[in-house]
Amino acid sequence: MFAGTRIFIVPTSIGGPRVKLLQSKLTEHGAAVVCDEKVATHLIVAESLDEDRLSKIVDAESLHPEVKIVKCTWISDCLKSELLLETATYELRCKALSTAGSSCSPHTDGAPPKKARHSSERSSTASPSDGSHGPEPSLTQRKGKWACAVASTDVPVNKNSHITDQLEAMVETFQSTKDHWRALGYEKAIMQLKRHPTEITTREEARSLPNIGERLADKIWEIVQQGKLQKLEEFQSQENLVSQNLFTKIWGAGPSTAQKWVQQGFRSLEELAARGNLTSQQKIGLKHFDDFLEKMPRAEAGLIADTVAKAALSVQPGLEVVPCGSYRRGRAMCGDVDVLITHPDGRSHEGVLCRILQILHDSGFLTDDLAVPHEGGSPRKYMGVCRLPGTGSKHRRLDIFVAPQEEFACSLLAFTGSAHFNRSMRLLARRKGMSLNDHGLYADVCRMGEEKIGSGNRLPTATEESIFEHLGLEYRPPEERDH
Repeated sequence: MFAGTRIFIVPTSIGGPRVKLLQSKLTEHGAAVVCDEKVATHLIVAESLDEDRLSKIVDAESLHPEVKIVKCTWISDCLKSELLLETATYELRCKALSTAGSSCSPHTDGAPPKKARHSSERSSTASPSDGSHGPEPSLTQRKGKWACAVASTDVPVNKNSHITDQLEAMVETFQSTKDHWRALGYEKAIMQLKRHPTEITTREEARSLPNIGERLADKIWEIVQQGKLQKLEEFQSQENLVSQNLFTKIWGAGPSTAQKWVQQGFRSLEELAARGNLTSQQKIGLKHFDDFLEKMPRAEAGLIADTVAKAALSVQPGLEVVPCGSYRRGRAMCGDVDVLITHPDGRSHEGVLCRILQILHDSGFLTDDLAVPHEGGSPRKYMGVCRLPGTGSKHRRLDIFVAPQEEFACSLLAFTGSAHFNRSMRLLARRKGMSLNDHGLYADVCRMGEEKIGSGNRLPTATEESIFEHLGLEYRPPEERDH
């Protein structure tokens, strides 16, 4: 009945005796019960397991892109009916983060919200928090090297952009339709193609690369031969998919919301603005849709950071104000501006954020609030919209974060990015029994599988260099972290 299947049972919430019984029945009926989830065609999980819990237990990146994750009732029902049943009604999706997967909404673990268009559903950049079990970086291990151990300036020029551009357009559609596994598989293949030192000229050459299977090799060969991909053209001709892709670009809206709007009959931004039931964040995202999508010159990002610094120093002399993100990595064009604030004395940073925001609001520099700090305590993060004075100036996304001095180096590392570089650093820390996030670096961390059950001991991290040293890495300046 189960001939040809390779089945891995995730024991969490199933229990040892039942696992043994299932393994026995599966083997009896022709299945290969495997001990390595990486080679499995099916992952069996408990009925009580939900997506959030699953994403903490299962390392999505290690799985085959087309693996089926099914609840164990599937096995029982197959045995009862004596048929190999379709898995669709039993399947559970694991939340695989493609770029990252994190969000712009406030994080319960204190992880900073980064680079999100979708405050509650999806983000284009993963959170710096170690609590986010996103995929392992695609550049992590090549000839024994990790992305965080290799200067981004050493990454070869993409010789296959004519292929990767079309595959990235496919990824956009997969993400907007919540087909996370297929998006992940394509992203892994895209990274291999970008790293390949020569232009792909044969199907066999494409197939020989890691993470590229038969069907994807066929699509790559189709692009090489015809200069286009029929499946992509089909997607781009479907009005509902075009609209869904468009709606996911609205700040504050993710795939689920975009899909709901399409189901409600909306097809354009104008229709959505006129009749849609939008949150306050989505209304702001729609109002500044074009400005948010257009990247700003480095000089403009610098002026925005300078404006924040001036306000901060007027509130509390001695504050350190550092522009982070793509600006700190040396990019010529920036999507938004991230500013990190601290004070060397470890105390005077407290309570400054609301006073800084008041000055920036009063001057007209801040035009919209996306995530407002709560009153009371010492707020640490703000997300909003700003605009420099002058005719024709555009609305730009601005995030401001405040960190105590003891956390400053780890916060600076996290907010500098890139997201890919950060994932590599966090993964390396986990492999060394540590935990790295924007609050600190911890040793002797206790984990059960991928789930952290003991926080460990904080290591001293006075500088970014000290973090690299603790992890046994050569220090990489910001401009070498732009993976």
